[in-house]
Amino acid sequence: MSDSSDQPKSAERVFLHDLSNQLVVAQGMGGYVLGRLKKKDDVDPKELTRMEKTVKAIDRMIVMVKDRREVLRAEREKSEE
Repeated sequence: MSDSSDQPKSAERVFLHDLSNQLVVAQGMGGYVLGRLKKKDDVDPKELTRMEKTVKAIDRMIVMVKDRREVLRAEREKSEE
């Protein structure tokens, strides 16, 4: 049964899906740039470290989004019982 309390959760699921898509793009691009930087000889080590931190932060955000999506999925399944 659907009611008005489902609407915010549905909107959150859509938001998390859209956010996840953008994070996956950032993850791919960041990983690509990091790989290219690692192959160069003349890269400032600080720049390499910054890019590594950037990619790690994106990875952590993806995990956070996935975890939240799992919580919403579990709540939805519980409410359907």
